[in-house]
Amino acid sequence: MEFQAVDLHEFRIDAQNHTLTTWQGKPALYLENGLATVPNIALANAEIEVLIASEGPAYPGIVFRQADNTNYELAYAVPHCRGLWDAIQYDPVFNGSNTWQLYYGDSYQSVADVPLNSWFSFKVAYLNKRAVISVGDQSPLVVENLAHPFRTGQFGLWTFQPAYFSSLRFRSIEKLDQAAGQPARAPEGAVDAWYIDGYGLTHCEPNGVLNLNRLYLPSSGEAHLTRSFELPSAGQVKFSLGYSDSLSLILDGEIIHEDENTFSGFANRAARGYAELGGEPIFCDLGPGVHKISADLNVSEGFGWGLIITVHASGINWLPIE
Repeated sequence: MEFQAVDLHEFRIDAQNHTLTTWQGKPALYLENGLATVPNIALANAEIEVLIASEGPAYPGIVFRQADNTNYELAYAVPHCRGLWDAIQYDPVFNGSNTWQLYYGDSYQSVADVPLNSWFSFKVAYLNKRAVISVGDQSPLVVENLAHPFRTGQFGLWTFQPAYFSSLRFRSIEKLDQAAGQPARAPEGAVDAWYIDGYGLTHCEPNGVLNLNRLYLPSSGEAHLTRSFELPSAGQVKFSLGYSDSLSLILDGEIIHEDENTFSGFANRAARGYAELGGEPIFCDLGPGVHKISADLNVSEGFGWGLIITVHASGINWLPIE
């Protein structure tokens, strides 16, 4: 199928500010902090391409398989991170929350040279559970397992901070000729599921991270998780943690970790606030029998709310969640 162009006047806008203008010789939609959706068109498998420009730090990109204004797939380029690991970002939105702090690494992020103050082409092609995301002719980010369950939806544009968009085109596709990306895999020893008060059994993402944004609105504030395991004999147990935003981790009624991890800037990777394993592990000497982990997680920002925990011990047996 040939590409079809979208008239800039056709968008349904849900943004802080927008206007139709001309920028560097091209008719453009100026968009600030929000969505511009193409109405009355739902696509299952498609290729979407747009010209993007920004004059300062921004996160402009493409929305696809949009169920509503609070749940959709999202990919964007980050000009002020050009050349860094997160210059291209896959960032699915759940219940109104961006979740990039949970979807990180080679499966969800990629290096790219994204210019400031000039137009660049940004494209998303998606088929079934795969998506190929690229800036110009550079090597793409290939996402092998899109996070949302729905298979069709509307599409459009999104940005945080001001950006310009021009020449949006789309077409349906039936195949996606692209080499495989890096499938997300949980690290060895990762807890794969939790009991969550009010929800019951909840499984973690393919990368081992529990995405609480699937279940809660950003205003929910707190979630309480539990999981139990059994040891055949006395021994040392090693816990490694990653979380966002704040965590109290309790083992058999005693707090073994309490801290906060949030976005603090661009100084280094740690400043991003990813819910990824890092820091010093925690070692606990435990006796034989059943032991219970409890995790109280609080949310304070809209970039991803969740955790990943690995547990290593000789002969450990995770008990079923009822």
